[in-house]
Amino acid sequence: MEENRITKTEETGEKPAVWENAPFFLKIIVLFSAFYVFCLYDNIMGITYPLYTAGLLGLYLYFLKKENRELKKSSIFYMAAIFLLGLSSFLTDNEMIVFFNNAAGFLLYAVLFVHNSYSDKKWSFLKYVAALLEFALSVAENVPAVFKTAGRLSVGKKKDGSAEKKESKVLYVVLGLLIALLLLCFILPLLASADPVFGDLIDRIFNLIFIQIAVPENLISILLMFCWGVLFFFALISAVQQRKIREEQKELRCLEPVTAVTALSVIGAVYLLFCLIQISYLFTGGLTLPSDYTYSGFAREGFFQLLFVSMLNLALVLLSLELFRNSKALKILLTFISGCTYIMMISSACRMYLYIEAYGLTRLRVLVLAALLAIAVILGGMIRNIYKKEFPLFRFSIAVITVVYVLLSLSHMDALIAKYNIAQRGLDITYENSYLMTLSADAAGVYADAVSENVERTELADEMLQDYFEKIRGYEDLGVRKFNLSRYLGVQAAERYEALTAEE
Repeated sequence: MEENRITKTEETGEKPAVWENAPFFLKIIVLFSAFYVFCLYDNIMGITYPLYTAGLLGLYLYFLKKENRELKKSSIFYMAAIFLLGLSSFLTDNEMIVFFNNAAGFLLYAVLFVHNSYSDKKWSFLKYVAALLEFALSVAENVPAVFKTAGRLSVGKKKDGSAEKKESKVLYVVLGLLIALLLLCFILPLLASADPVFGDLIDRIFNLIFIQIAVPENLISILLMFCWGVLFFFALISAVQQRKIREEQKELRCLEPVTAVTALSVIGAVYLLFCLIQISYLFTGGLTLPSDYTYSGFAREGFFQLLFVSMLNLALVLLSLELFRNSKALKILLTFISGCTYIMMISSACRMYLYIEAYGLTRLRVLVLAALLAIAVILGGMIRNIYKKEFPLFRFSIAVITVVYVLLSLSHMDALIAKYNIAQRGLDITYENSYLMTLSADAAGVYADAVSENVERTELADEMLQDYFEKIRGYEDLGVRKFNLSRYLGVQAAERYEALTAEE
């Protein structure tokens, strides 16, 4: 049974510039934007981050209720993933993970809004990508909706044409001023760096403004962040309300399959030769290397090339499925290409295994292993899509990437890296392998445990550990709003480390 999208009667024509509940939601979004500033201003990994995430999801649920729409059961998966990513940013001190959490969160919000608003069961991969781009454009188009709705609030229920015309002109002037201010944020620094005299004049003007008005710089930043929040969140809600994306999709599978069969046959012959070499040499040869190869050279020369070819193969299979007419020979070739891709990925993973065994773990190597796992599962979905056109490949791929990344995000990657590398080589730190000392507070407990267990360490390791824990000590007294669990535990580990070294 197909899931309900909305219970409200759908409209097929153009939506009005200001929908019925727009003024009501503008008031709510003004309050939510203040909450957004409180949670995230100069604070991307504090305890308020998951509160902001929960607040935005709550705002969306309230919007659905107010507009008489329903939440699909499958949308709960995206909402749970979004909240877990927000929670992860509070649980970790790894800034790279926090950056990817934010990027993944934006993508998942877009997928959630599109998936819950449309009947997307039969959408192809390319149709889904196009729908997400259309949704992003719709959000950008709806930025002026804030001013139109504010105008409706100020004018009230007046129907006088001249009053509405005058109000609209004022709103457009305000919009033009905001656009000019945004552009000047980029233009002024460029002109100031191009001409010292002009730059000095701009500095004097800004200094005069700050001195005369006595407005602290952080207050300006807070106000700009608040204004951005009102514009963005209202544009987002407006785009969701309008539902401008067409659910129908054009049939793109119109190209002659003989072209694809010919091209893939040649490529497949090359892949067959390569895969036979991998099977006969790398897999059955006990992972031994040629005499003139080092682990580093072998892995670096082969791993990234194979990863790139594997991703290229995914693109080839996807485009062949989307663009060429149905053909039994094409299906067989695509299945063969997919099988060869699995062999290449296994070869790539073996090379990375050799590299990690020789040189230890890093963040990049962990990310690469996670990417290989996700690609392998997605490739299985593509094989399924070869024989079942209705298979929801895009949603399947998003689900796989989401699960793999959420697990990685919550795993405290830096702690795993530190634990693995210390188990391999202890704390034998030199300037050449000082990577461990660049890890975040997530690894602090591992280092304190290593010291308490009297793991062998060099004099340089002691110096670097001292510097590392001194940096961790800087996370004390960050306040309630910026409280981060990993940093708090890192401070506890620093105290434990200091007590241990004092006893030595």
